[in-house]
Amino acid sequence: MMNKSGNTPLVKNDELAQKFGFAILIKDESKNPFGTFKDRRSEIIIKKAKEEQVDTLALITSGNAGYSLGRFSQGTKIRIVNIVDKKLKKSIKSELKKYGEIIEANLSEKILKPEEVVSLARQNDEEVIWDVTNGFHEGYEKIVEEIRQANPNFIILPVGSGEAFVGFYNGIKKFKLKTKLIGVGVKDKWQSFADKLHTPWTPYKSKIQSILKEGHRIIKLDEEEIKEAYKQYKDKFDIEPSSAVVFGVLPKLKFRKEDKIILINSGKGIL
Repeated sequence: MMNKSGNTPLVKNDELAQKFGFAILIKDESKNPFGTFKDRRSEIIIKKAKEEQVDTLALITSGNAGYSLGRFSQGTKIRIVNIVDKKLKKSIKSELKKYGEIIEANLSEKILKPEEVVSLARQNDEEVIWDVTNGFHEGYEKIVEEIRQANPNFIILPVGSGEAFVGFYNGIKKFKLKTKLIGVGVKDKWQSFADKLHTPWTPYKSKIQSILKEGHRIIKLDEEEIKEAYKQYKDKFDIEPSSAVVFGVLPKLKFRKEDKIILINSGKGIL
């Protein structure tokens, strides 16, 4: 496989540090092959699918996960099926169609469970299909490995289904760091400006609750806060609204001057 994810830059940002009064580094996941930290999970999925001779990979996506998976699948015989909401932007649907198939559904009205995802994608009884909407949090442990030498006090990252949040938590445990996670999500709104972060159902709900009991946090922003963050930082960083939330949460947080903070810029992917 030609494309390799990971080993993205960790860059000190003096402008943000001066503005907020604490040391800030940015882990720039927009520098992955297809512009998103979803590339890390996609690379793992395609590798496993090839080893297991899987015919079809199906997933619910609002864009980036499906796009990334489709790009990584190029050169294989693996079929990619993207299940998307009917109201998803036409430009994103068009991009997804270049690298896979799409099936439209009323995702705002119905929660699809894994067995339904597989059923929608199935063409015949012999087909080997995996639902890869969730379940690949190990892809994000590698980010913690790459930043552990910086020994941050806090890592701030976007939270959608919680897959990345769980992956980062597992990475912190694996590498015996004392780092605390601050996840940033959206307040319950289906058509959020940060469209990649709204998740009506997640298999990580119980796991996230147990993580929060250990002192990690999730903060949810409202629509105005997300829009303001995107407007303020979109020309300074390679971001989309769903990755801008890590900048939008900074005014809400209080840290010590000596604290070291790492922001995860999850990237831009496809808008």
